[in-house]
Amino acid sequence: MSWRIGIASGTCTGHPILGALDAIEASGILGVEFGTPPHHFAPWEPGQVDAVATRLRDSLLIPVSMHAPFGGRLDLSDLDPHRLQDTVRTVQTTAEALARLGGRVLVAHATDVVRSGADVQAHLDRAAESLRTLTHSCKRLDLVLAIESPLPHLIGGHPDEFAWLLQQAGPDARVCFDTGHLHLGGHWCRFVEIAGDRLVHVHAHDNRGQFDDHLPPGDGHVAWAEVRRSLQQINYAGWIMLELKCPDEPLVSYYTRAWDQTNRLLNEPAARSPTP
Repeated sequence: MSWRIGIASGTCTGHPILGALDAIEASGILGVEFGTPPHHFAPWEPGQVDAVATRLRDSLLIPVSMHAPFGGRLDLSDLDPHRLQDTVRTVQTTAEALARLGGRVLVAHATDVVRSGADVQAHLDRAAESLRTLTHSCKRLDLVLAIESPLPHLIGGHPDEFAWLLQQAGPDARVCFDTGHLHLGGHWCRFVEIAGDRLVHVHAHDNRGQFDDHLPPGDGHVAWAEVRRSLQQINYAGWIMLELKCPDEPLVSYYTRAWDQTNRLLNEPAARSPTP
């Protein structure tokens, strides 16, 4: 089995999306996840969405997914009802932009609240309500909402919490695995059991077991042979989407190296598309 390997555009948070798309295409990689960090891409601004749509029409790039914005005041488990309403609306607008661009998977963080010292159940309840709403919004747009596996110290990062959230989000909610997050938590096998055939997306990156380093696969300690074996066992058929830190080297060579390493670790021999 071979999986398609793409790349998330938000590698460098201050790097505008059109330049990132140029680098992705120059590397010969086709699949794209649109990142939404500040100063990179604002999907709630129609002019930016139109510019990306125009760029896609002139290329072979494949719009696959978009990462819903998160962080700061944007949290789907916010206990303040007014902020929570604004966050849900922002993510719904992001879903509309993804539909306009022709992608299908909207990746969302259930919450980025640290478990220690928090009212865990209250945040889980709010997150579940938000995820139900967004799952329905995505379905109306012919999209799927994929809940990302959180870092282990965050609410939802424990397998039991994630299983509860997935159940509460409803049968149409799907899952995005983050290999780095699951490696840090040591919960890969349990999350595979929880997700099963609801897994539709994978964020691939590596780390050395202490921090969420977002290294190219093969540069850290993730057990990629186990990742490959377990994905094969559940007949995973989605994309492997590289989600990497901003490099010190030029983007094109960095993307090419990361793609090649990931392909060697996870796939039978395959080639990127010819470099334009």
